[in-house]
Amino acid sequence: MEKIKVGLVEDEMIIAETICLALKKLDYFPCTAADSFESAIAMIETEDPDIVLLDINLNAEKDGIDLGHYINEHFEIPIIYLTANSDRGTIERSKHSLPAAFLVKPFSNDELLSAIEIAIFKHRTVKVSEHLTKSDLTRNAMTEYNLTIREEEIILLIANGLRQKEIAAKLFISEATVKKHLSNIYLKLDVQSSIEALNKLNLE
Repeated sequence: MEKIKVGLVEDEMIIAETICLALKKLDYFPCTAADSFESAIAMIETEDPDIVLLDINLNAEKDGIDLGHYINEHFEIPIIYLTANSDRGTIERSKHSLPAAFLVKPFSNDELLSAIEIAIFKHRTVKVSEHLTKSDLTRNAMTEYNLTIREEEIILLIANGLRQKEIAAKLFISEATVKKHLSNIYLKLDVQSSIEALNKLNLE
């Protein structure tokens, strides 16, 4: 089983090294520590961590909370805030970026372990739940509208971004046949386009 990759954003070098040593001792794989908003984004894009630990105070115009919002908008990665400031204002501001946890420095290895494990577990559980819910909605919708197996295949390929010509080649049928099936799908769903069909089947 691969080790969990942990990204760290901390502008104090000694603290960053201490946390990285703790992560290794806890059998995690620490990514290259970043010390700024820009280097953190580069680290995430390059090393693809499973979770990111964010120091709130980065001594720069954009702090850890700004970075937390950016991560939520551009990556599907849980975040944990690290801070020496546990005042209510900081906590309130951090909540809007939906952190998985909030660790106040100094924290123990046990606290770090439990925060990471719970955050990873919750994130993976939510993703599985979203996938299952989506699949159930799609399956029920297809059954409700009496789509044939071939029609289901075609609309799912449309959802995956294939064009009619590509679908025809993949299914070894003519493009005219694909168009005919799409016409039947639109008729059954009472829609006028593939986008409307995808929306109605929860495939958008």
